[in-house]
Amino acid sequence: MKMRLIELSLFSSLMIFTSAAVAGTTTEIGRVRLPELTSAEWAMLRQEQGANRQIVPIAVNVAVNHGAVYAVSMRQGSGYPEIDHAIIHWITANWRTALWFRGGDSYVVNLDIDPVLRHVVFRNNDGNVRRSIPSIEPLRADTSIIKVL
Repeated sequence: MKMRLIELSLFSSLMIFTSAAVAGTTTEIGRVRLPELTSAEWAMLRQEQGANRQIVPIAVNVAVNHGAVYAVSMRQGSGYPEIDHAIIHWITANWRTALWFRGGDSYVVNLDIDPVLRHVVFRNNDGNVRRSIPSIEPLRADTSIIKVL
């Protein structure tokens, strides 16, 4: 009897997870501090951009294994190698996910660098930078790409 209850519980959990994956919902996999740049890096970016200060979009490849970020690389760089390296180093050193998140090596995180407001944020769905900046934000994954075994 106990075995049947356990099997029923596992089956129900699997069905709920599968239906969420099919629906294409996003799931919070952790809470992370967004990358920070030094005053010198912001000054270099302002100097390079001149009077035409624009938001710089970047895309980062992130590899995760049971909560640990083990590899980060630039998918679409900013055009400023020092800034790209600083952001990669920040993510590698500071980001973790929930231990239950098995992860993989093909997650893409889109960020925007705003030299006027001097912050790096997650890109919104519409591509705009948020005006209110919490120091810690939810990191989400598209559950439709997570395969149920």
